[in-house]
Amino acid sequence: MDQDKIIKVVERFFNSLKTDNDKMLDTGLTHNATVLLLHQACIELIKMHPDKFVVYAKWFLNASMFLLEEDDTLLEIKESDFIE
Repeated sequence: MDQDKIIKVVERFFNSLKTDNDKMLDTGLTHNATVLLLHQACIELIKMHPDKFVVYAKWFLNASMFLLEEDDTLLEIKESDFIE
């Protein structure tokens, strides 16, 4: 997978989770700081495990189709189900 595309997709997703009202959470971090931390962790994990990211990308495609009622089956997240 193209790393620039991965970064663009992940960045757009996490940026959409940020809020203008950046409230402090019970964790001691603000909402947006938490989103940023999760964003950074996600990017690092994708870099460390690109094969697993492919599995998750395929699963999210299936899950999206399932939620949109275009597919009746929601697959389990198992590498053996996705790797060709």
